[in-house]
Amino acid sequence: MPVIRFSNVSKLYHLGLTRTSVPAMLSSWFRRVALRASDRPAAASRFWAIHDVTFELQQGQSLALVGPNGAGKSTILKLLAGITVPTSGRVEVNGKLSALIELGAGFHPDLTGHENIYLNGTILGLSRKEVARRYDEIVAFSELEQFIETPLKRYSSGMTVRLGFAVASCIEPDILLVDEVLAVGDAAFRQKCIGRIQELLHSGTSLIFVSHDMGLVKAVCDTALYLEQGVVQQRGSAGSVIDSYHRELDRRRGLQLYAEDVRSAGAGTDIEVTKIETLDGAGQSVHKVHCHELVEFRVNYVAYRNLGKANVLLRVYRSDGLSCFIVRTHLDEFPLSFERGKGTVSVVLDPIQLFGGTYYAVAWIMDANDSDGLASGHSEWFEVVNRVEGREAHDGVFEPVRRWRQEQACAAHTARQL
Repeated sequence: MPVIRFSNVSKLYHLGLTRTSVPAMLSSWFRRVALRASDRPAAASRFWAIHDVTFELQQGQSLALVGPNGAGKSTILKLLAGITVPTSGRVEVNGKLSALIELGAGFHPDLTGHENIYLNGTILGLSRKEVARRYDEIVAFSELEQFIETPLKRYSSGMTVRLGFAVASCIEPDILLVDEVLAVGDAAFRQKCIGRIQELLHSGTSLIFVSHDMGLVKAVCDTALYLEQGVVQQRGSAGSVIDSYHRELDRRRGLQLYAEDVRSAGAGTDIEVTKIETLDGAGQSVHKVHCHELVEFRVNYVAYRNLGKANVLLRVYRSDGLSCFIVRTHLDEFPLSFERGKGTVSVVLDPIQLFGGTYYAVAWIMDANDSDGLASGHSEWFEVVNRVEGREAHDGVFEPVRRWRQEQACAAHTARQL
């Protein structure tokens, strides 16, 4: 039996200010009656957050909800958590559910971290004895031992996320809901959370995950649901759904970019980065490379007027948000000049040397002084595979070209370069 079943679920909201006093409700009722009597459309005040959404989640499966802001992702989580109820359709949840949906949800600012652990654990369905049994594990995971007796109102947003995730994950739920809150934490703690989520998945916990960080999505989720304006556009493996989502974003950006004639492009837009390609040694687009292979990052741009001297900056990020390296034409003393029209700027890494994992590149076209950004863009995700398979991703940042050497008193020395 699925741990979660969404059956043709829709959620309708009425826009505008809602008041709950008797006079206000009577006034609202008379206004709706008057609108019906005058045959005036009231659809403008109705908003379908999700419409006819159907999916199932089995024990131990992980599902990502992807899509732009307002697509309905958080609405689905709130329906699962029981924060709101569907307008139509059926929502079934079978098992103990733990939710980390809003920063600080289930916490009281005037209580200490210690007291909030017991408060939040109780809200999530644990007895005081069960919270006490897990208390040390929760505090250790949050890394807040020094501040655990401090009122929560003195915590930073990142500290609050640490405590919230520690409670939500350490109670070993059957179902875990996570919505965007990991974006507040630092890179090291995000990576720690990914490890914890993977442990829960291996132990049979089911996960529904919402994030705009597609690297995080790929790191923790096997499948994904792409939503647009509350309607399911695609479901399938996380990689294929994310690729479709990115293609749609690129398509829309392209339509916007070329909607006007180049000469009359948007006010103040002198140049735009249209695409960043990841290419192999043969100049072919790639999504997977080995750490010892050559990789070229090609920045495609359109200049709407003659700019003259300018610079390019390229930075590569790992999926957990870690900045791996940055290269600049200014520091490498590579002169660039941008004339009106299309063009490309490339940087070749031979070899790329990044350690196995998932990455993406961001490029900026900078002014002549290399101080102000004129345009920017990012590549699609690409995967780097280690020279030897079986190593864990995120064990390091790069795999250097290296040479081993051994000397012994009774034998000639040996050396080998990799």
